[in-house]
Amino acid sequence: MAATKRKARNTGPQAKSAGPEVFPKSKAQKAGFAETNLSIKEVKAALKNGQQHAAKQEWPEAVTELLKAWEALPEDLHILTILAHALTQLGVREQAIYVLERALHYHKPTPDVCSVIQQLALDMGFDEIAEKLGHQLVSMDPKTVKHYINLCTALNRQEKYDETIEMAQQMLPMFPNSSDMWNVLATAVKFRDGKEASIVFYEEALRLNPKNHKVLSNIADAIADQEIAHQYLERALEVDPNNPEIQIGHAFYLFRTGQLEEAWKNYASRLSSRRVQAQQITYTHRLPEWDGKTSLKDKVVLAACEQGIGDEVMFGLALREIEPHCKQLVIGVDRRMVDIYQRAFPDAVVGAYRDGMLQGYRYRAFPEIEGKIKRGELSVDYAMPFASILQHFWHKTADISFPKKGYLRADPAKSDEWRKRVDALGPGLKVGVTWQSGSVKAARQFGYLKLDDLEPILSVPGIQFVNMQYSDVSKQVEEFTARTGLKLHRFEDVNLKADIDANLSIMEHLDLVIGPAMSTQVFAAAINRPVWWLTLYKPWWSFGAEEGIPWAPNGRYFSRFPDKDWRRNVEDVASALKEWAASHEKA
Repeated sequence: MAATKRKARNTGPQAKSAGPEVFPKSKAQKAGFAETNLSIKEVKAALKNGQQHAAKQEWPEAVTELLKAWEALPEDLHILTILAHALTQLGVREQAIYVLERALHYHKPTPDVCSVIQQLALDMGFDEIAEKLGHQLVSMDPKTVKHYINLCTALNRQEKYDETIEMAQQMLPMFPNSSDMWNVLATAVKFRDGKEASIVFYEEALRLNPKNHKVLSNIADAIADQEIAHQYLERALEVDPNNPEIQIGHAFYLFRTGQLEEAWKNYASRLSSRRVQAQQITYTHRLPEWDGKTSLKDKVVLAACEQGIGDEVMFGLALREIEPHCKQLVIGVDRRMVDIYQRAFPDAVVGAYRDGMLQGYRYRAFPEIEGKIKRGELSVDYAMPFASILQHFWHKTADISFPKKGYLRADPAKSDEWRKRVDALGPGLKVGVTWQSGSVKAARQFGYLKLDDLEPILSVPGIQFVNMQYSDVSKQVEEFTARTGLKLHRFEDVNLKADIDANLSIMEHLDLVIGPAMSTQVFAAAINRPVWWLTLYKPWWSFGAEEGIPWAPNGRYFSRFPDKDWRRNVEDVASALKEWAASHEKA
């Protein structure tokens, strides 16, 4: 964002009489910038236009106009703060930081400057910094509601819900008509006390401002009925059509209802640089993306993994879709998956990724692959994230297919060893179970269970149950067994999180895997083992199928909706398990 050097022009008396009024050269020199070619009238117009575009959230246009004004008035605090905010909204956070540094160079840390820095910290996921700035802001400027709202947002992200609720209760008498204050209170209540408890607070926020897109999006997440939730999302999109989080939520609804073409368009927002807390990935390979139409017959394509390892494996079905169409397939994946994908695609070049963080962005590199490209050992024509490949092949539910033997397979050497160990667990069917992710952050907690919730399932007789949890749950299992007398086998000498091949090898010899939506279930589906999912409602990754999961033909889901807890859902699974076990005994 350094000032662009311009051709020097005469600013003497003759120039003034010959042309429009301009800023004197001495002012530009004192500020350390080259002079501007704009007149005072043009600068005022640029500032006015920039403010109007910012008010309409037209960020690219706002930045274009504000840069003109900033070049003429590099010390103007108002221009600096609004420009930094606009740049932040565009996702160019490095440039925003530069602008804020200029603001702090010329000015003391005023509430305006600190507020923009705090917003930038929130956008970049620096929640502790945002919290500290929030406390400073409410001391400096205690009558501005925005400072309290952003402070509460920072507290919520750190799961300090009691503090948020206490602060909101204290501040609402001062700002009773603030829709955003009610919204941030509702969010804290949702994560502390449950979704249903939060709805009354979201409704009050909407009463105060029916067009608050944040509230519309949040209440959509809190409502169990997905049709009603989608109505709120549609209203949110009308207010803020370019918001990536709302577009992604809309995509999930479209996937769930089988509207795949439109869903893929909205799902592209997962890659938006405007997403907060490093949720998006910026790839370092700098390769062009395939348009889905150009022939790949003589082309080499890099398929780049994205998101978590569960999504990587599910969307990894893209590899079998695109491989027959290209000359050579190059695959970039999680390091734990390199040998597995190499085994599944022996003619492909497979390499691991490495992530790094810079200015709040997550950058993903493929060092081995990019090294080969740089050395001239490998020539790649196109690169695409896994899910972006599928948008060119899965246009409707009927397009989704799955190989009968699965598309991944366990290491034959390890598989034989694990067959013996699984057989040694005892007579009867062998069923793997999971109940929660290794990282249960508040935003994801609603989709998981507690081990105690599974008691009806683990009480089904004649079955050897096997713990397939990633994390160390030995204490949980010991306490559960002591309380119930129910056995849950554990293979304590293997790290299931680090050794995905061990997951595949164990599950190859299990008769069934049961648990919530997490990567373990996806691994089982990838080798085409029977999988039962416990879900809140019909999963978006059913891709519009009336029953079952099209990419997991041996899969089945049990929806909890409309119940408030897992009790009936778990009992339904236990009942189905008894029938399933009886049918296998007869067979």
